[in-house]
Amino acid sequence: MIASFPSIIRYMSIGARLEELRKAAQLTQQQMADIVGTSKQYVGRLEKGLNQTPNGVFLADWARHFNVSARWLSSGEGPRAAGVEQASQSTRPDFVKLSSSVLLLRHYLDFTGDPAEWISDPVLLETAFEVVEQFGAEVRSENVFDLTKVLAKKIRGGLDGEGQQVRGTRKASSG
Repeated sequence: MIASFPSIIRYMSIGARLEELRKAAQLTQQQMADIVGTSKQYVGRLEKGLNQTPNGVFLADWARHFNVSARWLSSGEGPRAAGVEQASQSTRPDFVKLSSSVLLLRHYLDFTGDPAEWISDPVLLETAFEVVEQFGAEVRSENVFDLTKVLAKKIRGGLDGEGQQVRGTRKASSG
């Protein structure tokens, strides 16, 4: 089984990782589609590599369903299992980034009108944390709107903020 070769998995496409998860769980493409409320054809296109930028909400739902890291599912990087910390990471969390991630996610939920209790969703919080890490700055009033737009694109399956200018950050995203 491919899952026993982590170096190969890193170079697999999103579709190949989704197919591997689906087959390991002995699900049909229709059952996989039903998990997130999409079509069998959409899953087939993902698995064949015809769609390289799947809907971020679908990825988050699949990651939650299969208990895998959203980062691993979308990029093949990081630990596969959800909530597993890599040994090379610091044991003390970066509380500035964590608080900025919570603030950013709260602003996103207010902006989209999504339920406030989603603030505790680990996949959404991880995605917000990735945006904060990517731009390397604290979320402040002068950049919260720009960062919220980047987060929305990432969650909704758009581009990863390529070329997006964000005020008050070290850099613009290079993808």
